[in-house]
Amino acid sequence: MAGRKQQKRKAILKWTIFVIIAIALTIVAVSYFSQKPPVDIIESARKAIAEARKAEAEIYSKEELESAEIKWQEAMEEWKINNDKNPLFRDYETAFKSASEAITLAEAAKVKSVKIKAELHEYIQKTIKSLRISLISIQTVKEILPLNHPVRKRITPVLLKLDEAESAYNRDDLITARKIIDSINTSVEKLKDQTADLLDNYFKSYPEWVRLNEEMKQWSKTRSAVSLVVDKFSRKCIVYKSGKKIREFDVELGINWLGDKVQKGDKATPEGKYSITVKKSGRNTIYYKALLINFPNADDRRRFNQQKSAGNIARNAHIGSAIEIHGGGGKGIDWTDGCVALTNRDMDNLYALCSVGTPVAIVGSLTPLDKLLNSTQEIK
Repeated sequence: MAGRKQQKRKAILKWTIFVIIAIALTIVAVSYFSQKPPVDIIESARKAIAEARKAEAEIYSKEELESAEIKWQEAMEEWKINNDKNPLFRDYETAFKSASEAITLAEAAKVKSVKIKAELHEYIQKTIKSLRISLISIQTVKEILPLNHPVRKRITPVLLKLDEAESAYNRDDLITARKIIDSINTSVEKLKDQTADLLDNYFKSYPEWVRLNEEMKQWSKTRSAVSLVVDKFSRKCIVYKSGKKIREFDVELGINWLGDKVQKGDKATPEGKYSITVKKSGRNTIYYKALLINFPNADDRRRFNQQKSAGNIARNAHIGSAIEIHGGGGKGIDWTDGCVALTNRDMDNLYALCSVGTPVAIVGSLTPLDKLLNSTQEIK
């Protein structure tokens, strides 16, 4: 009886040891054969995405960043799904793969973002500098144009926009800066071409202006008399006597003085060779004293009729008249309807020097365009 009990105890002990060994082996097997959770690689993917965002990939490499984030989310979902499974049946391979792809995509997004941003920095910086240079040349021209000339009106909003672009660039808002400079680039180039063409076309008459000046000088020398030259760009009335310049007066012109007078009401000061037909003073003029010139002359009428025939001006347009050199000036701006204005004091002096028949040449400029622009830049 005692022997049986002892044998039974031995059997139970063996079975217990067997069970313990089996459980231990199972635990070891599970530990050995089951996959480790992809904690480290998923965390690495998260950090890679954060670095890409820090490099502003959401702006400059949006597609790559979004793909990286999708892969990271897939890795997270796979990790969660497998965590709910029996350890023996867990498979983190897809999670590892997705996390690895997320890292690759995030790093690519960062590299691309850094490159694009650097290129954009350089492009914006160069373009702003180029636009500033172009606008300086346009502003140089603007300073010598009539106050109400369209170029003056067009350049102001462009300057404001460029300031806005530079401000965006300085606060590192490169997308806004680029949009602005791209929107005004064409406008600046167009303005630059327009101003260049405007003055180039106008100064084609420069040789004729110089010739008229020499003619007035020679006329005064030959007759030992007085002749006048009005230089519109310099705003000067030059008085020649016996071939020498004896006086020079500041003048103010028509509001639209740039270019020849085309028709009545255009507020342009005419250009050409004229003579004084009437000297006015007292009640005969509203401008203190005045010297009426023979505008329109034959050349003016011929040009006017040609323009009308070509359809460049209305058929009911009139050529205009009553162009004078008169007093009432000294306002500091061009303000007349086409006349040449002096201060009353200067008008006294000029009036005394002139007679009926005194020749008057009105020219665009006696200074060539390149020197005129250079002198304007020096003043600025």
